[in-house]
Amino acid sequence: MRTLTVAFFFVGVVLGQQWTLTAEETIWRVRYRNGTRCYAVELPPGVVAHSSLPPSPNHGFLISGLAPETTAAVSLDADRLVGVYDSYDAAEYGSAEAYLKQLLEWEESVEVVSNHSAKFQGLKAAYVHFRKKKELTVLENEELVVYRRSKFDSPMLYVIWMRSTSQGYAQDKKLYEQIRSGFRILPSLKNGSSPE
Repeated sequence: MRTLTVAFFFVGVVLGQQWTLTAEETIWRVRYRNGTRCYAVELPPGVVAHSSLPPSPNHGFLISGLAPETTAAVSLDADRLVGVYDSYDAAEYGSAEAYLKQLLEWEESVEVVSNHSAKFQGLKAAYVHFRKKKELTVLENEELVVYRRSKFDSPMLYVIWMRSTSQGYAQDKKLYEQIRSGFRILPSLKNGSSPE
């Protein structure tokens, strides 16, 4: 089975396809693209992004901070993750700041290190860095939330985030910054999708 997956992936990359279906999820290499939500992310060399299998909606991906190159399934329960997700809840919140305020209320008992408004690729955004205890460890969390209004579609939130242990923080922060740098907002058509 592994040989077939590798062969399928190789053929897919040669033909321009940068994803492969496994039994548990979709794995992405080189570039993650979401034409429906109008964004793409250039992935660092060797890094594998994990998303849900079709027909489940495609709302982003996870990368293991512990083993960014792994093709084994990645769980949202892991302590060390970097990810991107999108949400049409932007209309409900009205801004990136309002979304982060709600996030911090949901998280409960956190130590906020930094929380401020920002700009990202010319769009309004908000950033938070907070710490949260989980059993015997403290997890570092960072989120950049980008708010996009399109004349052709509903408002959208893009969230680029990371969670890490204090021991893995420096390594995971570097990966998080690479994902932020590789994130591209694509143009939107009248039907709400991207031509790219």
